[in-house]
Amino acid sequence: MKKKWLIISLSIVLVLIVTIVTLSFTLFTVQEISVNFRTSTTAEYSNEEIIASSGLKKGKNIFFLKKQPAINNIEKAHPYLEVVNIETSFPSKLTIHLREREGFYAIQSQEGYLIVDHSLKVLERVESFEVNRTSPILFTISSQDESVSSAQVGDFLNFKLLSAFYDAMLLNGRSRPESLSLVKEISYFESENEIFHNSELGLKLTLFSGREVYIHNGAYALAYKLAKFFAVESRLHQLAPDLSDEIIKNSEIHINNYIGSDVSEKECYFYLVFNGEKVTI
Repeated sequence: MKKKWLIISLSIVLVLIVTIVTLSFTLFTVQEISVNFRTSTTAEYSNEEIIASSGLKKGKNIFFLKKQPAINNIEKAHPYLEVVNIETSFPSKLTIHLREREGFYAIQSQEGYLIVDHSLKVLERVESFEVNRTSPILFTISSQDESVSSAQVGDFLNFKLLSAFYDAMLLNGRSRPESLSLVKEISYFESENEIFHNSELGLKLTLFSGREVYIHNGAYALAYKLAKFFAVESRLHQLAPDLSDEIIKNSEIHINNYIGSDVSEKECYFYLVFNGEKVTI
């Protein structure tokens, strides 16, 4: 009796295995691949070319499909495209969800300019570049960076403050178009912290209005400091009622985070510089 039940059990297991294997090579194979754009696009893209560049093939087992190589293939072949995800719809459909990357910085190099998005992925290299209120923000570096000169389309650059600046602007309610229409040029600068007497790396912003803004120690509380700048600039006449319109309009605004007994309350977060000299408020 036990032998009979053993045979029946083994037969059931065998039938299940055969069924699963059969389904995996018939029902659960890729039969349809589609493309879906999550954003509007500025260029025309061929769905067939995108699918072909992915390396995804029909007839492959949907359970054992490796998606990351397909994502890498698409983004390498189409630098301006970002794969949001590849969705699996059982039993046999794949949908490639995409969005178009947009240039946020133009980084000057020896051979022209690198157009990069907010994540600092190199989208293209151009020989000439003209700044306007809808173009990427120009980023200039004082000395040629090896990572810039050797960068290829599709590479990611490592300028942490630039990545942080985009996120900080979003946290201050400034969208990409608003950021581009406000900031003309951005660069790094070094300054000495008067409290701790150490060198800090900051961001210098040149606005389309002509105003220069210095965000000291950009690695610390950047979003907070930008919020301070927006608040200060909009209230300069109230904060410095004794200054002339010329000084208020043309002064550099320096945003810092000094905390110490030898620094006034106002200077704990901002001060002005006019014609190279610190302005007394």
